[in-house]
Amino acid sequence: MLNVNIVHNEVYSLLMKHRTNNPNFFFTLRRSNRDGKLDKGYWFYGNEWYLAVSFWSGTDWKNKTPNISFVVSLDSGQTSLEINTSDSDTKRAFITAYLVDRLELKADGRRYKKLYKGGYLESLESFLKTDKIIIDNIIDGYSLSFFEKSDKGIYFIKPTDFMEQLEKIGKYKNEYIRGNNKPIKLNSVKIENYGPIRKIEIKDIPFSSQWIFLTGENGTGKTSILRAITASICNRKINIDESCYGDFRINLDLFTSFNNKNAYNRIQNRISEQINIPLTNGFAGYGQSRLKTNNSGLSGDTLNSISVDDLTSSIFDENSYLMDLQYQFTIWKNDKINIDKYEKRIIYITEILIDILPNLYDINFNDMIGGIPATTYVEKDHDGGEFRKVTFNKLASGLKSMIAMIGDILIRFYNQQPDIDDPSEFTGIVLIDEIDIHLHPKLQKQIVQQLTSTFPKIQFIATTHSPIPFLGAPKNSQIFRVERISEEGVRIKRLDEKIELGDLLPNTILTSPIFGLDDIVPESHDQKSFVRTENVYEQIEFNDKLKIIIDNFITDVKEQELINLFKLRRK
Repeated sequence: MLNVNIVHNEVYSLLMKHRTNNPNFFFTLRRSNRDGKLDKGYWFYGNEWYLAVSFWSGTDWKNKTPNISFVVSLDSGQTSLEINTSDSDTKRAFITAYLVDRLELKADGRRYKKLYKGGYLESLESFLKTDKIIIDNIIDGYSLSFFEKSDKGIYFIKPTDFMEQLEKIGKYKNEYIRGNNKPIKLNSVKIENYGPIRKIEIKDIPFSSQWIFLTGENGTGKTSILRAITASICNRKINIDESCYGDFRINLDLFTSFNNKNAYNRIQNRISEQINIPLTNGFAGYGQSRLKTNNSGLSGDTLNSISVDDLTSSIFDENSYLMDLQYQFTIWKNDKINIDKYEKRIIYITEILIDILPNLYDINFNDMIGGIPATTYVEKDHDGGEFRKVTFNKLASGLKSMIAMIGDILIRFYNQQPDIDDPSEFTGIVLIDEIDIHLHPKLQKQIVQQLTSTFPKIQFIATTHSPIPFLGAPKNSQIFRVERISEEGVRIKRLDEKIELGDLLPNTILTSPIFGLDDIVPESHDQKSFVRTENVYEQIEFNDKLKIIIDNFITDVKEQELINLFKLRRK
């Protein structure tokens, strides 16, 4: 197995050496830090098993790979030319007409492939001197006319795009060497006199913890903890009915970089003014209601009353609206934001939503319905094909909830950190109350997985009543159970030190101290039958079929024994 970082660095050095001899030599670099890949030193597309570098524009968005790429397999060291065209019949026709025979490509499903001999650096050098030149000549001679100036064709890389990505990679290379990442995260929090909370404290949250989960029965105080943190970070005025035991006080320790903490002590009385200047320039908070956005169907007065600068409304007001992407694109455009930056935001946001939402086939932010600009969502069927095209309001509530919240996160962080194009570079804290609400169990797991991958430098603090989100939680997640005691008020217990979350399935999570469910046997269970304890339903189906086979075999054996016995008696 080749060392992934060594391969990335050696391939990068070889290609940069070619650039010193030819300033017009361009190649693709990883555009996004999704999954924290750039933080890990992955300069090109791929993962722990392969590296893919291209020298032309054009992406197979279904496979999320360049249409034409030189690939290094890290487990075998094998190198190859791979062409993926599952996203476009037009691209496939171009490849078939001009490249297949000329390069002696072999069909492999929806892609074409050609293997090379030798080590990966040796074969890459050979490729640059032979097949790359052939591909260059064909693209130079036929692409513009074949694709009719479509943005979805296969062309040469634009110099401005390359230089921008090269600058970005240079920054990450320096940070990778220095180990210098600077997200802002919560290290500890102490809350006094807020709602039902008299005094609680969460201490020593590691810098590596991207998720903090709060569990507990209804009414124990989980939402109050999120509101107290929100009020402190955003300097929100505390109303008289929010502080039951005296002056509200909260102490926050925030990481500003690894092992570097800043303490924020906030004391606020009931008549203090709202300052509304957040302690961090990366924050968003979400209450339980996440189905309404400020889309264009609202009145002008209502739209004008909804501000992207109000970071607290969702957590404190169930009737609040989240920011709508279609409406926000119009705002950004009217504000005369740099057109290049505007187009990049549309591309990043579209890719993120399609990645995150498993039932989404495509999005069009520039659609028209009845002559009015609208965003349309194309849903997938069970076979992964195109199902139907609908507007936001006609989506299922689970998809609406996810789109509304993720869209709102993107809008707020773009406005708070306007110099960033790639959302995977956003830093800050996001609070989510009842992250499982409205979501099918599949989505409950996937929402945690996808938020982790999409925003690797954001810390999430979430409450949940379901064990399923824990199945998508990364390592080093923190778990706290919130309880309410008559004399003590709200109490919080840390559980992640006692429970290895990665070893538990939902039934054991439910009966663990995380949820404390004593009995998970259904009320409808027949006491005369066994409780099914298989890990997955496929095992139940297999065991049932196996039981039928065994029962039939035993029956056949018994019948044969009776026949044999009858024959013996007749003799």
